[in-house]
Amino acid sequence: MSYFQQYSTRLLAGFFLATSAFACHNYYKVAGKSALNNQQKSATVDSLNGQSKYFVLRNGDQSFHIRNLLISEDKKNLSFQLDSLQVSHQLHLNNGRKGRQMFKLNNELDAGVIREVHFYISPDSSIARLQSYTIPLEKIQKIEILEKDKRRTTNSYVIGAIGYTLGAAVLVGIIVAATKSSCPFVSAYDGNEFTLQGEIYGGAIYPQLARHDYIPLRMVARSGGTLQLKISNELQEKQFTDIAELWVISHPKNVRVFSDEKGNLFSISQAETPLSARLNQHTDVTKSLLQANDNDILHMDDTTAVQAKNEIALAFKKPADAVAGRLVLTLKNSYFLDLLYSELAKGFGSYYDNYLRQQKSKPAGELIKWTREQQIPLDVSVRINHEWKRISDISTIGPLASRTIVVPLELEPGTAVAEVKLSSGFMFWEIDYAAMDYSGGNEFSLKKLQPQVATDEAGNDVLPSLLKDDLQYLAQPNIGNTATISYQYIPTTTSAETETFILHTKGYYEHIRNFKNKPDIGFLQQFKKPNAFPLFGMELYKKMQKEQLQTLAKAE
Repeated sequence: MSYFQQYSTRLLAGFFLATSAFACHNYYKVAGKSALNNQQKSATVDSLNGQSKYFVLRNGDQSFHIRNLLISEDKKNLSFQLDSLQVSHQLHLNNGRKGRQMFKLNNELDAGVIREVHFYISPDSSIARLQSYTIPLEKIQKIEILEKDKRRTTNSYVIGAIGYTLGAAVLVGIIVAATKSSCPFVSAYDGNEFTLQGEIYGGAIYPQLARHDYIPLRMVARSGGTLQLKISNELQEKQFTDIAELWVISHPKNVRVFSDEKGNLFSISQAETPLSARLNQHTDVTKSLLQANDNDILHMDDTTAVQAKNEIALAFKKPADAVAGRLVLTLKNSYFLDLLYSELAKGFGSYYDNYLRQQKSKPAGELIKWTREQQIPLDVSVRINHEWKRISDISTIGPLASRTIVVPLELEPGTAVAEVKLSSGFMFWEIDYAAMDYSGGNEFSLKKLQPQVATDEAGNDVLPSLLKDDLQYLAQPNIGNTATISYQYIPTTTSAETETFILHTKGYYEHIRNFKNKPDIGFLQQFKKPNAFPLFGMELYKKMQKEQLQTLAKAE
């Protein structure tokens, strides 16, 4: 099996595993009722008691099934018997599957969760199973009514449908058939094999857009102290790489080091996760951003977005005297963005090659201006003196793997909170983690390694093309072209230190397409207007959502 076939098989399996972590699930939600007066509690319990609910008493770390629930005539007390909590009603004790209020609809141990009501009381050591009790309503601190979260469940099925559609159609149909819109793949030796690390210089699809890129790598040296990586063309593209310099960064073990888009390095030692994060001013998405690589990813799929623009407002705790911060983001582009570009490209049909030639003649600034007008980069802004100040935009990095980057920020002095806004077109980016660091130090040392050996898939020497930034590109015009690159490496000998690896590359790539259809001029005209691309994406998403819901309705 070729390297590409092995990679495609692993990638497809990994994608389905990742998709299953967040898609096509059923969710429940908690309608919490706290700070109620006795009259309100009585009315709530009276109403629920006639709805075949399963009542649960939460007494500290103990839980019991409430049987024969009655309200006293004066509406001040509850009487009931306690029994063991059935296994089929213990899901919410752990806040659902994976702690995410998720349940399996057709699993008899899960399905009952959406008819449960939980009463919380102050811990009472006298309460035990198989006894009758009467307690005053005022002793109930909170009532949780569990019900199906229709919105989240629907979204998961739609995301799942899109995910599996893209998984099958994009990964199998596009990657295996090699029509995916992507960029060169980088894999590194991890001690056992070469594993995919991500893509480089994403979005640099014309020579005038060639740019530097800095991708973190997970690497382990081979015997003899050699670090190895591969840069490969797995798609219908022509790829051109001008430099492949490996950075080895030594730093204390309690410090992490990341780069910004320009290759500036920053040590992170005191990262603060967000106090709050809201999508389009109303949806709380804080939980999705608290930890990286937790399969809880913010997909920015809010179809109520004005002009198909998604915005995340973040608030971080800040020392009052801090005037600078380092925003840490773990993120990637969505497969949905890939799908949209493929749809746009199809619109050119047999004229596509002529279109590419025209694009190559345009100034880089004009091409970049179009991407910004279409909200493709991720804009980063910070609030200063009650106004949003745009700091930078983050270039596309591709959908195959998340990458952690730093955005340095100037902050308003004298405030206790740092406010940051991220914005892009509808569902163009997926954000896994966000944090702010105020440490301000640079606790690291840097070594830049030049490649010692570089050979292509046929064993030919391609080292001269990768040694320096001199416009002498390594050309990889065909699927299967692979450069295997080796670096001589001496690890740190300081026990208190560890090392981070970053590959510095520069390059661009060109798509190869062979469309037979006629150009759809009417379809293409819309994309001359600012913001047309995300608006098209949101309409396509809604169409897919509607079709999926119709399919689900027919299946019920």
